[in-house]
Amino acid sequence: MTIIRPEIFAEPQPDQPFIRRDANGTSLFKFAVQYRMGGLLWAADIWAYSHQDAEARVNAMRDSLMVCGQIYCEA
Repeated sequence: MTIIRPEIFAEPQPDQPFIRRDANGTSLFKFAVQYRMGGLLWAADIWAYSHQDAEARVNAMRDSLMVCGQIYCEA
């Protein structure tokens, strides 16, 4: 996985698999998030409309994140 810090590039363009569209046709982008647990650094990914939206989603996760089940496959 290659993580790009948007502030160092004028207009970064992610590869197509890291862009999707919502029901209104607005682009969502894949962002990496990280956290520390047990002395280790862990990572996950989220979809957001912008870097600012990704930050807002992380803030919302601090308040309400929970496990909702184990994933067994992807359709």
